Amino acid sequence: MKKISELQKSALKRLKTHYFLNVVIVFVMSIITSGGYNYTMINNIGAISNNSVMLAIKHKSNFEILEEFINKRNMYYVNSPATIAKKYTKGVLSVFVNEITGSGSFGFGVLNGINKILFGGKVSESVTIFIMALLSILIVIFVKNLYMVGKNRYLLEHLNYDHINVNSLLFPYLTGNSRHIAKIMFVRSLKQTLWNFTIIGGFYKHYEYMMIPYILAENPSVSCKEAFELSKQLMMNDKRNVFKLDLTLLPLSLLDGFTFHLTSLFFLNPFRECIYAEVYADLREKKLNLIENGKLLYDHILYANDEQLSNYPEEKCPTKYLDRLKWLSIIDYTKDYTIESCVLFFFFFSIGGWVWEVIFYMFNEGKFINRGTLFGPWLPIYGVAGIIIVVFLRRFRKNPTWMFTLSFSVCGFVEYMTSWILEKCFDKKWWDYHGYFMHLNGRICLEGLLVFGFAGVFTTYFAAPLVDNLFLKIPRKTKKLICLLLIVLFVFDCIYSAGHPNIGEGITDNLI
Repeated sequence: MKKISELQKSALKRLKTHYFLNVVIVFVMSIITSGGYNYTMINNIGAISNNSVMLAIKHKSNFEILEEFINKRNMYYVNSPATIAKKYTKGVLSVFVNEITGSGSFGFGVLNGINKILFGGKVSESVTIFIMALLSILIVIFVKNLYMVGKNRYLLEHLNYDHINVNSLLFPYLTGNSRHIAKIMFVRSLKQTLWNFTIIGGFYKHYEYMMIPYILAENPSVSCKEAFELSKQLMMNDKRNVFKLDLTLLPLSLLDGFTFHLTSLFFLNPFRECIYAEVYADLREKKLNLIENGKLLYDHILYANDEQLSNYPEEKCPTKYLDRLKWLSIIDYTKDYTIESCVLFFFFFSIGGWVWEVIFYMFNEGKFINRGTLFGPWLPIYGVAGIIIVVFLRRFRKNPTWMFTLSFSVCGFVEYMTSWILEKCFDKKWWDYHGYFMHLNGRICLEGLLVFGFAGVFTTYFAAPLVDNLFLKIPRKTKKLICLLLIVLFVFDCIYSAGHPNIGEGITDNLI
């Protein structure tokens, strides 16, 4: 394996190319694969049983939060950066994501469900728990593991080409090998979990299995046995070197806790992913002709310099995957959107926001809560912000840095003004960020705006053009009828809600 300094230098160069796209892709990965993004730590409100204490925490000012943070840091029993960040950050995303993909949630959910049914008699809660458990395992198998392979495909293409396409994130699905890849990744996770019980064996196997997602990202048709064997041979005699590489990142990991996980967000996580891709490419280059079944790694388009593999037929190369779904093959983020598409975008974002918040509260509170001031299944604040980003910020699309900054600012302005207007008109609050680090009058907070900033970038370059491709498949007359129907229902809802807003527990009372 190359020297660690050489790998890091090359990885840093790759990271700087399409920097914000790299950050966003790894940010999404951290949410899906790690049971919740580090910055949005698990909400610890559940550990507080006294409501008066909860309210006291909920209404701390920024100064009080920071002051308590500094004071607690000097006490011997609170010396972990991770603990500190967890204590002072309630997560906009964390509760839902950690509940649904957190480690061990499936087994705990089943056991807790049985306990509720047999001893608690709370059938409805048990059903919720079982659904969460089932959804959790399905997401791990068909989203988490497959996205990991797609992310690695993106990184490997990134090594050799400056002009890349985010379609590569969908590589497992577009090759038609999603179930096969899911099976191999599930077996990998299962074996790793079993080896973890031996502690030392788990540590050893972590490095032995490390290359499997990269192997599948190059050739998704390899068998389960071949994937494990190839990874073992690639890592042979180099597990110690990769471990040393991980140790060099330890200082940054320690610093991360003191920066409220901003270090990992903007540098450490994407940098680490770029380094691992460099490691795979380096090991592959040096050992390809020395290991058994090395010919299975035949993607000569991905590695254009491998002259010895040039005889393989091009139709076998996984880079032909885009032909499977032609409607996905072109994601043109620079295009203009029609009036009909803009109307549908408004309701797509509004309904998507409503679904997100309903699911968030369902997993947080264990019950259905119709979020928002309106009674229909939409939150127009998401629709307004979404339209501003995809339509009115068109001139900034070629600069991801500007798109992130402006999405961050636009969402902050829309959220703050909406909160202020609703409070002045109805004398009630539909959300309150007191107790969150870096909030402004409880109307907006840094954590939420960072998420919205990344969501704006993801929507601009991937989600919006992809969804618009689907909108264009709808016959124009049908599309106009749908737009008209949605507008009429929305206007009636607004008129009625102006005099009878949607309020109540979980909506305007007992805010978390």
